[in-house]
Amino acid sequence: MLLSTFIYVLILLRLIILKPTWILEVNLIRYEIIKLIGFVLITIGFLIGMAALIAMKNSWRVGIKYDQKTKLVTSGIFRLSRNPYFLSYDILILGYILIFPSPILFIMYITLVIIFHKMISEEEKYLETVHGNSYLEYKNNVNRYFTLK
Repeated sequence: MLLSTFIYVLILLRLIILKPTWILEVNLIRYEIIKLIGFVLITIGFLIGMAALIAMKNSWRVGIKYDQKTKLVTSGIFRLSRNPYFLSYDILILGYILIFPSPILFIMYITLVIIFHKMISEEEKYLETVHGNSYLEYKNNVNRYFTLK
């Protein structure tokens, strides 16, 4: 989470005070479609994140807490993705990178995606121990990142 916060701070500073050269931003002024795709991805990422928060209700937690037992959420956006909140972050930050293309932000983004993937793998092990067959059945029916049915 520290890395994602740092990326957001850099993007916020870029919006407010930083010059494009500070983060080695690539000038894609002739490629406005890339920026438009970035805005679309930001919107999609935000909507997926909000849908995940709404579906989770009281099952929301940060990290794995072995002493906390939460309900297995399989409804709403969780019918399409086992990890919509992490997916929303990935999509949202990719959108920002398309608006402010920078090799520094891109490297940080790839690192963040890898870290999130490892966190998801650990959480899945935890959910198997807590929810047993219910989670395994859910896992067999819904993909980790995105499912089309």
